[in-house]
Amino acid sequence: MMVSVLYTACLKDRVKGTESYTMYTPVYTLKSSVLAAINGNANQPVAQVGQIYTKGNFIYLNDVNAGIHVIDNSDPTHPVQTAFLNIPGNMNIAIRGNILYADMYEDLLAIDISNPHQVRITGTLWGFFTGRYTGSDSNHVITSWNKKDTIVQVGALAPQGWYGVPGTVFYALNGAPVPAASEAAATTTGTAGSTATMTLIGDYLYAIPEEHSLGVVNVTDSSQPAKIQTTAGGFDLETIFPLQNYLLVGSKEGVFIYSIANPGQPVQPSEFKHGTACDPVIADQDYAYVTLHEGTNCGGTANELDVLSAQDITQATLLKTYPMTSPSGLGKDGSLLFVCDGPGVRVFNAADPTNLQQLTELNVSNPSDVIAANHLLMVVTTGGLYQYDYTDPTHITQLSYLAVK
Repeated sequence: MMVSVLYTACLKDRVKGTESYTMYTPVYTLKSSVLAAINGNANQPVAQVGQIYTKGNFIYLNDVNAGIHVIDNSDPTHPVQTAFLNIPGNMNIAIRGNILYADMYEDLLAIDISNPHQVRITGTLWGFFTGRYTGSDSNHVITSWNKKDTIVQVGALAPQGWYGVPGTVFYALNGAPVPAASEAAATTTGTAGSTATMTLIGDYLYAIPEEHSLGVVNVTDSSQPAKIQTTAGGFDLETIFPLQNYLLVGSKEGVFIYSIANPGQPVQPSEFKHGTACDPVIADQDYAYVTLHEGTNCGGTANELDVLSAQDITQATLLKTYPMTSPSGLGKDGSLLFVCDGPGVRVFNAADPTNLQQLTELNVSNPSDVIAANHLLMVVTTGGLYQYDYTDPTHITQLSYLAVK
């Protein structure tokens, strides 16, 4: 288990023993130097798979807190890593025309990817993602971590600090991983997975700048992305899914429905509440699909797939609940529904969402999200990126696998 603690003087007398820990401290680099080196090594291996985004023949694969791998997927049987965007603190991706929007910890970058081998920064919005604060010095960003094994007195006063603040120390039991810091028209966008926390609709970018708020950015001019507002958006927000003139915002306690009839001023006409759990959501014109799973960061005990009516999304009601093992990301193409669930991806005939029929299950380890379109299924897992052909959904064929190294 990883521990990140702000120690106070009231703990100073509570010495009960010692524990072996690994300590991480951040290394800061000037943001100007980082942005100047955004064009990284195309052959850099994928270390930790995060968000996935597709547009045209390209896959944009987030490498958590490291950057974005640009993958030429013209031939899904042989995807080619063609570029790497070196963006420390990156977790989110959205594309409008030839401009890619990405977070760099608390900052929003607008990046011209017309030439993916030589991208350039067109604009920035500093300090937008307030939930990923990295210190009082706005000119620097965390680019690496110093690691040191140490012995800590359990219950004793330790070096003072807090997550993301200069001087912070991070403790993890030995063996634990380093903690993460919290070709058409110019207006076309791509496709994100169900766990996305940022989306583009028209001239506006919508994102979760911190877990209790919804932020709106005008991106009409990519050289000057302008924050319109950040508004209270409910508790523990996790994902955003666009549906016509609405945003479906998944949270640990329900799905918040926002109308964007006025794009710059989202309003919340309704919400669908469920028990405490992690909560990605997708929808089509008639139904919404919500997966709930228990977890250390989510609380609750639910592991299920909920189907909601969506003909009038502002009046969404629960139609059916299906038991699951530990579901996470999901995707839909026509009458096929793909659900990441525990040890694999379950494939359902969803012609009648109140009577889902499982067709098959893909045996992949720890899947987290999917994108499905035009008989091509992309699955991101802790081990890498899988691609499948589901022309025959009862006999799905693996096309390729890009492994984490």
